[in-house]
Amino acid sequence: MMRRICTAAALATTLIGGAASATTVNTTYQVNGNPFGGDNLRQVVHVNSPGLTANVYAGLFQMSGDNGFGDFAAFCVDLAESLRDPVTYSTRPNLFENSVQQNIAKLYNSVLAGGTVAEVIDTSLEAASFQVALWEIVTETGTSLDVAEGAFRVSNNTGVANLAQSYLDNLENAVTDGYEITYLYSDGYQDLATVAPVPVPAAGLLLLSGFGGLAMLRRRKKI
Repeated sequence: MMRRICTAAALATTLIGGAASATTVNTTYQVNGNPFGGDNLRQVVHVNSPGLTANVYAGLFQMSGDNGFGDFAAFCVDLAESLRDPVTYSTRPNLFENSVQQNIAKLYNSVLAGGTVAEVIDTSLEAASFQVALWEIVTETGTSLDVAEGAFRVSNNTGVANLAQSYLDNLENAVTDGYEITYLYSDGYQDLATVAPVPVPAAGLLLLSGFGGLAMLRRRKKI
């Protein structure tokens, strides 16, 4: 049986706000028997890593949870364990050392660019590639993030490997503060990550509206 190992994630901002205050979340698949949901955004890749060497599905999990989560998407951050339905998770603000956490934040910011996962990652290639890039970040022990070398490697899917590597190559200049990341941790089952864009503060909205007004005035003067 193919192991169900995959990616993840965007909640609406209101749902993330509720999730942040929860201590436990009981999750199920949105579609019975299929963690990838109705869209089935997944592809098969061969991974070679310290925790697992096998053909696996990499893709976008479609989950449901209580305590304010509702329906949400999630990425796997734990190759060594399997996903189950149902599972009780505890929410965590972080699961990794600072350098790994920063690269995870950069990945979301670089790829999503202010949008949500549902808006940006809507093909099986994109879903699998994002998951592979995320696995590379959380698994690789060296400083180089290369899906063809090191502690974590992928093969047998050139399209996914190439796009995942392009995501990783763009991390250097990415920001880290555009998304709120919530981790779902369970001892014995796959740990997950969910994200939502960080709302622009009211002062920031006023500033942006002010810039918009100035731009309109300038255009009128040129007419």
